[in-house]
Amino acid sequence: MPVELKTQRDGSLRNTWYGRYEINGRKHYLNLNVKVAGTPPASRSVRDEGDTAFERSRAAALAKLNSIVEEASSQRDSARLVEKLYEIKTGESIKSVRLDELGEEWAKIPRKRNPNERYGSQCQSTLKRFAARVRQENTKAEEIAHVTRTVARAFMDTESKRGVTAKTWNDTLKLLRATFKHLLPAGAINPFSDMPTRETETVFRKPFSPEELKSILDVAQGDEFLRPLLIAGICTAMRRGDCCLLKWKDVDLKQRFITVKTAKTGQTVSIPIFPMLQDELTARAGKLDTPPCPPPGRGGEGRQTGSEVRGQKADGGYVFPEQALMYLENPDGITWRVKKVLATALGEKIEEEDGDSRSSSLRLEQVPDDELRRRADEYFATLPDSDKTRRMKGVFDLYLGGKKVCEVATAAEVSKGSVSHYLNAVEDAIGCRVVRGRPEGTGMAAQLKRGAGLLGMDRASGKRRASVWDFHSFRVTWVTLALTAGVPLELVQKVTGHKTTDIVLKHYFQPGREAFRQALHSAMPKLLTNGQKSPKDEMREIVGGMTAKTWKADKARLMELMMKM
Repeated sequence: MPVELKTQRDGSLRNTWYGRYEINGRKHYLNLNVKVAGTPPASRSVRDEGDTAFERSRAAALAKLNSIVEEASSQRDSARLVEKLYEIKTGESIKSVRLDELGEEWAKIPRKRNPNERYGSQCQSTLKRFAARVRQENTKAEEIAHVTRTVARAFMDTESKRGVTAKTWNDTLKLLRATFKHLLPAGAINPFSDMPTRETETVFRKPFSPEELKSILDVAQGDEFLRPLLIAGICTAMRRGDCCLLKWKDVDLKQRFITVKTAKTGQTVSIPIFPMLQDELTARAGKLDTPPCPPPGRGGEGRQTGSEVRGQKADGGYVFPEQALMYLENPDGITWRVKKVLATALGEKIEEEDGDSRSSSLRLEQVPDDELRRRADEYFATLPDSDKTRRMKGVFDLYLGGKKVCEVATAAEVSKGSVSHYLNAVEDAIGCRVVRGRPEGTGMAAQLKRGAGLLGMDRASGKRRASVWDFHSFRVTWVTLALTAGVPLELVQKVTGHKTTDIVLKHYFQPGREAFRQALHSAMPKLLTNGQKSPKDEMREIVGGMTAKTWKADKARLMELMMKM
């Protein structure tokens, strides 16, 4: 346990003593705040003696160092005693979790279902950012037990300054609270336990009208990749992933029912197959060598990887194998293809790559390859360490090396659509041209991100705009049309898989004002509607009482009522 002298940069001695000691394998070096008095030895070595005043200050410094070491040892022994008592009482030993192992230990927490790759990557990124922030604020903090409530609040304040939405802030809080709850020993104080969540801003997706659905299908009519997915989404209210990964074993064409376990909630839903989807599925089944025959027992199996989808036989497995492959490799690619169709069908004026009327703000800078690579490397460094990030970087490197899109797709073992999406994503993120042969250097995805006023809206807070119309809107549309038409809520829940009616009514039942008014008008007693009939009721009465003598007058009345609707 030596005490030491330390010199300044100019070679002069510092005016206080320093001490060095080791506890439990860890070395410590600190300023003892004891002044160096008298005249030190000419050699400036603590092995030699100085004058009397110097030796007294050395003794005082050594006494303080001994006191510090004794206190540290006592604290260590107390901690060991607590750990031993816990082990005797519970039969389990306390495991100290290091901050740099937080993500690894989080992944080992027992769960009913393993998180998907995307969610797991997001959680790992958040935990890594948290650990780095804690060590930045306190270099001595090495274990989660060193995280105090003050440190926890400071990190959440940092998240607020990043400009995230209240929902993202709440998700981060819940992740850290649950992680510390599972990893801290029983009885330990969770630094996130008393921190309240924030009030969130809910932006509801809008349902499509029947006319808008027809327009969407008309636009996608020639798209053999996207049209089947849109039909599945419109007719089943299933989420994007469930539509892409639908399997033949879950489809009963004879009884006209789909019975599948949803990926998000794990609920088994039963969905009747509407004629439009029946025609699509029947046509696809007719192209198989072996007609699909679902065995007893549905759903619940794990998802396949992209390589497993490629090696799959045509007579089994996924109903939409190409779409399943793209979803597993690059789900955002499907999102942008859907948004392009919606933007076209709903009237969004976005020019194609060779258009002349684009805003100059959408034009991207042309830079040399070395500068392009530097910017791209900086962008990749901000992304989480995941398979998707590695695929994106591999695609970029191959393309920048001079390969064509088809050659990159083969070398990287991804689809050409995925290659296009990855390059567009990099291009949009770094603000300069990546794709060769594109006059303005801006793709549809980038244009939608910058100017899709029709498909999204600004939030009160947050770093990204809220999506109003996307693939999930088909689910909202299905629920809204069903409930407006009088389908019992219990039957709607069997299709959507929601356990509570509150979720369905709050987030999915979004009728337009006129449709809402007509539905209530038809359902309410005549007393509340002042004896007035809804246009639909009047039309039913006219058609029911129509005769050969009155058909002309009845036709005119029907046309008049149709104009009012």
